[in-house]
Amino acid sequence: MTNLKYPNSVTLELTQKCNLRCRMCYFWGETGLYIQKKQQKSKPKEMSLDLIKTIINEFSSTKVLYSLFGGEPFLHSEIDEIIRLIKKSGGVIDTPTNGTMLKKHATMLVETGFDALRVSLDGPEDINDQQRGKGSFKRALEGIRSVYKLREKKGSKTPRLSLIFTITPINYQSLEKLFLEELNLESIDWVTLQMQNYITEEMAEEYVSFLKNEFNIQSDVYCSSLIRDPSEFDDIDIEELVRQINTITMKFDDLGINYLLEPPTFSKQNLNAYFNADWRNMEDQYRTCSAPWKALDITVDGDIAPCHIYYDLKMGNLYEKSFNEIWNGEKYRRFRTYMKEHKFMSICPGCCILYLMGKKKYNKST
Repeated sequence: MTNLKYPNSVTLELTQKCNLRCRMCYFWGETGLYIQKKQQKSKPKEMSLDLIKTIINEFSSTKVLYSLFGGEPFLHSEIDEIIRLIKKSGGVIDTPTNGTMLKKHATMLVETGFDALRVSLDGPEDINDQQRGKGSFKRALEGIRSVYKLREKKGSKTPRLSLIFTITPINYQSLEKLFLEELNLESIDWVTLQMQNYITEEMAEEYVSFLKNEFNIQSDVYCSSLIRDPSEFDDIDIEELVRQINTITMKFDDLGINYLLEPPTFSKQNLNAYFNADWRNMEDQYRTCSAPWKALDITVDGDIAPCHIYYDLKMGNLYEKSFNEIWNGEKYRRFRTYMKEHKFMSICPGCCILYLMGKKKYNKST
């Protein structure tokens, strides 16, 4: 069998540390993985610089899109060096961040030609700080302004500045206030409006069974942190949410701001199905996900995972095997064969990456 080429996208879990405690976060949130580990007195880790150098060297012959992930990636003790090494190798970096450390690193980000920053803001100051932590709104805006000011002074288009708004029962009514009243959108190149990701307990149980039966893996550590009961979304007024989305996206169109919706169709029917985990009746349908062939995550410990966030499924470890041995190994081939035959795992409908890597089947609204 012919070996598969390098992936297009590589996510590096640089650090498990984070300086915020966003309520809905599957890592540091109220039911998040690292909160559970903290209760077990386990300290958050960071990826070693030696491993990062090995990874960068592996992909130096091709132009890879790197996403620096966490935790908060800018908390890595050698973040400046990591960015310089990636950019020197020809890599492209597109990274989510809570934005609170951008002011500190603004000069470095502009000087290195860092490609794109995706800053999380979840509402006006009072709402954002309720969801993400006191002071987080002001610090994120200061960071955005610092990067933008230095970028403009240099006459550069990078880093591109994007916002990610995660819609939850706490903030869904504040979209218009944030985007139409409180933000200066001049500095923003892109906006992502995404629903809170989640899976049901039944989906997690089926996934755990799949891991055991197909790969002899017994783990529910990561998937359990995304479990939500659909009743948690009962108080969301879907019609009001759709109205606000339509209003602000019209404004984005007028200003020429690119935007991404997750899920792609914000209609009453589609969101009602989403909130009830009624995936089969969503208007956004997909044939399968291309991530097993085009993308991967590498954890702080050097494990290679084919799915973002869901690190219970691991294909191998870079401290034990070479990248090629893992990427084209028997375990990865078996997983790809499974995905070809079954199209999805039970957890797939609750993953935002599906909206980015999925092969669209149809959309009833078009």
